[in-house]
Amino acid sequence: MTEPESTPPPEDEPQRIRLPAPDEHEAWFVDSREDLAELAGHLTTCPDVSLDTEANSMHAYREQTCIIQVTAQGKSAIIDVLAVEKLDPLRDALDRSDVELVFHGGDYDITVLTRDHDFRFDRVFDTMIAATLLGDERVGLASLVEDHFGHTLNKRYQRADWGRRPLTDEQLDYLRRDTMYLPALRAHYGERLREADLEEEAAIEFQRLARRRGSVQTVDEDGWRRIKGAGRLDDRGRTVIRGLFLWREAQAERRDLPPFKVLSPKTMVSIAERPPARVRDARDVPFLGDRERRRHGRALAAVLRDAFVAFEQGDVPPKSVGTKLPPDEVRRARARRNQEERIKDWRRKEARRRKVPNVVVLPNPALVWLAEHRPADVAELANCPDIGTKRMERYGATWIDLLTKR
Repeated sequence: MTEPESTPPPEDEPQRIRLPAPDEHEAWFVDSREDLAELAGHLTTCPDVSLDTEANSMHAYREQTCIIQVTAQGKSAIIDVLAVEKLDPLRDALDRSDVELVFHGGDYDITVLTRDHDFRFDRVFDTMIAATLLGDERVGLASLVEDHFGHTLNKRYQRADWGRRPLTDEQLDYLRRDTMYLPALRAHYGERLREADLEEEAAIEFQRLARRRGSVQTVDEDGWRRIKGAGRLDDRGRTVIRGLFLWREAQAERRDLPPFKVLSPKTMVSIAERPPARVRDARDVPFLGDRERRRHGRALAAVLRDAFVAFEQGDVPPKSVGTKLPPDEVRRARARRNQEERIKDWRRKEARRRKVPNVVVLPNPALVWLAEHRPADVAELANCPDIGTKRMERYGATWIDLLTKR
């Protein structure tokens, strides 16, 4: 293997390690069951496989996996999921304990593959997680490729509608480069993790990523509460935005569009904050553009009239859906928050002292576990899968002291 070259950066930039560029090669376009079976046969013998996915979340009501990119042992493939439909051969080829799946920011990829196609993951390596643990300032794939290979990736298609066909030559080139650099980045970051003595910390993060599972999207009728600005609405406003939200969900599903493309959250909140005194027709619905008024004005006028009737009849959503906790539960919740803040403060200081990211000292899931379980001795720390032996030996006594201190 060629030794990486160190290219002196400008004085105001950190040192970048230049890596040998991967060999340029065309990607095999897989759009039939026969081709997928042949690709799966190749992958069955590979010890590591780099994966990426493209979905249509910005263009459909319920997103779906549209493309899967693969690079393994110098070969790349672009799988048209919409054409092959069933991914059983690929899933079975990768469902092995002796293969490592390499991702960059793989939480989304694993979410859609487990949700849509029942994939299972055992061993994973994520180059974004590795770069974050090592304290790199720029951890996006385009930044890593630019820093380590001197190549600029095309960002034009990051939000493309990957459900549309046919794919252009430029899109295909964009797709093949998403995994082409991952094998070299995996080797580079694996070595850096070893040199920094962060292999155990990385393994914990990778194991948590591998356990991730996507769930089928369902309509949450209280989803309007998560819209920015909804929390400040009065009784009438909450009744209005609930009606707008449910209407928008139904329209988005019928037209197979993301809800925000039917009616923006900002418009919904504006209407709910300052609804008209009465609504006779589309002209009375405020805050709509001309196109929205032509397309939805009449329907929205009916939604507002129904909301006004519901409000007058007392069918008003409560300001909060949470139940009032008994005093002892309130005290426990307050104590848990205090514990979390105490541990966070300690973690921040320790990370600064060691000059490492916070996650190296203590990942958030472990921090929450400590505050919730309040272990009485160091031995109990072994029950948390997000801590690990090194952290337990290094910080266990300190954590017990923090948790028992009044």
